[in-house]
Amino acid sequence: MFDRRTAMLGAAGLAVLGATRTAAQGHSHTVEMITGDTGNGGMNMMFSPRILRIASGDSVTFVPSNPGHNCLSTPGMIPTGAQAWRGQIGQPVTVTFTEPGYYGYHCLPHRSLGMVGLVIVDGGGRDTNLQSARSVPHPGKAKAAWEEIWAEALG
Repeated sequence: MFDRRTAMLGAAGLAVLGATRTAAQGHSHTVEMITGDTGNGGMNMMFSPRILRIASGDSVTFVPSNPGHNCLSTPGMIPTGAQAWRGQIGQPVTVTFTEPGYYGYHCLPHRSLGMVGLVIVDGGGRDTNLQSARSVPHPGKAKAAWEEIWAEALG
């Protein structure tokens, strides 16, 4: 028998199901790839924010401010089972993070200039790749940039 109570319960069930699907999809975040003036005639290449803490299931879109940047995962700096990514030069790339842990990334043309960043995905087992991620060697100014990032992220 179909009555008003049945209709209300059915509508409430659909609302809960819709909310569950939305929560399971996660949140969206943006990281900008920036070329900025250092004030002394030089250029500063960076990601903003440089460190981003998110939940498992969230996605991040890396957006270039000019056509000379891209974003890709740094080999050895993503958790086991996680999907590596490589965006095209001058194009945004969206990555969904499903495995807890530390994800290092960089801009291919500007890595040695220190254009690197870190996504921390919260959840059980987050520290499983911390030591391996921290042990990856980096070229040029990226080495100092990673020392700063680790100090800030873990401090």
